[in-house]
Amino acid sequence: MIGSMQRQIARGMGQVRQTFLGVVARGGSKLLQLTGFAGEVLDETELVQQVGFSSYIPDGCRVVVIPLQGKTSRSIVIATDGAPIVIHVDEGETCIYDQYGHSVWLKKDGTHVEGDLFVNGKVQATGDVIDQASSMQDMRDTYNSHKHGNSSTPDKPM
Repeated sequence: MIGSMQRQIARGMGQVRQTFLGVVARGGSKLLQLTGFAGEVLDETELVQQVGFSSYIPDGCRVVVIPLQGKTSRSIVIATDGAPIVIHVDEGETCIYDQYGHSVWLKKDGTHVEGDLFVNGKVQATGDVIDQASSMQDMRDTYNSHKHGNSSTPDKPM
């Protein structure tokens, strides 16, 4: 009796697809084409990402595939790994990066941005803004006190 039940359970479980690893054959940010076991192809598999984050998953990445309700045709991708560029972070750090080498890296000593920074809106700082030569405050101090010959200092200081 128990042996018969175990065989029926095993037969039923054999019809339920378990979570598996796939490889991206055609990348994307919402739908992916994947290869699974023995060359199996999964077309238009949905990529589920965290709200506020959207990544284009490149070809060749490994992915974690969950067949919803145990059906391969209803699979979703929930995690990815193995992109050409990977940044390794230390304990307590977080890094958002792309495959072009740009990154926003949150480290113990502050936020590090690698790559050009484009801002559409205000930039406000509560501390000094410093470039390779000096700070903005140093530039103001130099401008506000400068003279040309016997002329007075600027009437409108920076």
